[in-house]
Amino acid sequence: MSEAQARAEDGLTGKVALVVGGGWAGPDDYAIGIGGAICQHLTRAGVRVAVLDIADAHAERTLAPIRAEGGDAIKVIADTAIEADCQRAVSEVVTHYGQLDILINNVGPGSAPGYARGSEEEFDRLMAVNFRGEILMAKHAVPHMPRGGAIVNVGSVMGAIDPVPGVYGVSKRAVSLVATPTLAAQYAPQGIRVNCVSVGFAWNALTQSAQALQAPDSTVEEYRAGRAEALTALRVEGDGWDVANAVAFLASDKARWITGQDLIVDGGYGLLTVFDMSRFGRNFGASQHVPTSQ
Repeated sequence: MSEAQARAEDGLTGKVALVVGGGWAGPDDYAIGIGGAICQHLTRAGVRVAVLDIADAHAERTLAPIRAEGGDAIKVIADTAIEADCQRAVSEVVTHYGQLDILINNVGPGSAPGYARGSEEEFDRLMAVNFRGEILMAKHAVPHMPRGGAIVNVGSVMGAIDPVPGVYGVSKRAVSLVATPTLAAQYAPQGIRVNCVSVGFAWNALTQSAQALQAPDSTVEEYRAGRAEALTALRVEGDGWDVANAVAFLASDKARWITGQDLIVDGGYGLLTVFDMSRFGRNFGASQHVPTSQ
């Protein structure tokens, strides 16, 4: 199948996508952020993309390689915790491109700079961005979307299948298990599909920055190999491009009969259990003499 045939089959060419959290930050030699990978992947598929971020510099970081490749993309600076910003962001995209077919809710910080950690204010801020903002973006985007339009939320295994303590786990579990199926039911009569991609420990700018805390004496190569060994059943490292592939699939016509689902993209992280890892679990027999029947 030629590239042109593949593009025609997925139906993405010519569509317009608004990617919330489409920017990214980090040193120049860091791995691409998930939002950046999603935007670049979509433009390569012929989609016109609006890169929404709260920080202008982060949006520009995504736009630079897209422009270098001849892709069609604009930036929208907004804070999706504020409903007026959500409404304005959608309006800017529709005014510029004349349509809106795809909404990607990729935003999801784990902390809120400027707020005391563990405070009520931090909880409210993160829930407003990670959960409420996705609902508000859908609210203002759907009236402009045609039948066959798609919304893809980006969640995390730290909410969907292995919830971590604290507001981040709460907000991401709400994205996977509350917002996605509820919005799918709400917008199904308009022909709008809503799905989620819950991401494992993919290698990207954010996870790369954790090396200084988790393994300061390791090389980058050792750190990456250790993460893949410990955090995936496949023992294979995933990255932002793997997430982008999944998001693009759910946004495409190839997923036209899929809605309300949470696609786990984690290299098998969810298959790992304490029973597997503990010396009191499945591996007990490896280090002990276990009598066998004659």
